Amino acid sequence: MKELLFNLQIDCESTQFALQNPDLGERAIRGLGEIFEATGTKGTFLVIPGDIAVHASIYQDLENAGHEIGLHYHPWIKGRSEFLGTEGPDEQRSLLKEAMDRFAQVMGRNPLAFCPGYASANDHTYGILEELGLTHGLVSFPTRNLPQCACVWGDSPLDPHYPHRHFRSLVGDVNFVDLPLTLDPQTRMWGGASPLDLRVEMVDAKNHFYTIEKSVRRQLTEQTPLLQIRALTHNIFEYGDPQNFRRETYEGIVEGARRIAEQEGLVFSAVTAAEIAVHYRESVPHKNAQSASPALDLRGRQFSQS
Repeated sequence: MKELLFNLQIDCESTQFALQNPDLGERAIRGLGEIFEATGTKGTFLVIPGDIAVHASIYQDLENAGHEIGLHYHPWIKGRSEFLGTEGPDEQRSLLKEAMDRFAQVMGRNPLAFCPGYASANDHTYGILEELGLTHGLVSFPTRNLPQCACVWGDSPLDPHYPHRHFRSLVGDVNFVDLPLTLDPQTRMWGGASPLDLRVEMVDAKNHFYTIEKSVRRQLTEQTPLLQIRALTHNIFEYGDPQNFRRETYEGIVEGARRIAEQEGLVFSAVTAAEIAVHYRESVPHKNAQSASPALDLRGRQFSQS
């Protein structure tokens, strides 16, 4: 039987300047740890440098319990703009290297997983991530069009892929597995600028159920190399409260994903993002990766006048 791989990513940013509430952040990540144990699921905690320093022992405990800890980043941490996609290659390299060093001081190793704030990136980003030794993460956001956040992705791939070295919306040969969030391109939010995605705090579990079902059926129809569902949340909600709406929503998402797996004859498997990346690399070895040239439909040329 085929597996349906399920993962929740938590962008941890309780020390960011707009919030500055590490106590809430601690309650959230401890509460999520309890929820993961109760639901039999796993978390990928991607953490800004301020949070990794303040909550070091908690993240170390979570990693020892089988969860994944990686790097989340907003350039404003260094007094710049909020968006990585507005930075040139030298600036990105320098900023990310410093953030990785701060992460390593706490965790005793460099991060492997990475996610930029707002999914903000440009055509320099993927090559720099590869150069710095980052191996996987959520960078692209298919169909999101937020130029004010330097986040414009067009019809980039909906599924795990190796990115293009020179154009961020294409498949290519960069040795970094991009893991987009599960989303519904046809259902639009924010005035049509962004798709409905599997963000816990976006809508209720009923609406998330339809997004999951639609994604799983698309993957089955397209016979993608692996079947996977990726959800997202932040450590700025009271996940330690059993009555909290976001906690109830996540529990509903898990229940819905299990039900869809059963009805499609799939085995529900709770994993980290790193494990999804490993499955993808096994299914699509990087040695076979190559840059894709956009395919143009030239059939109409036969009707052009000479």
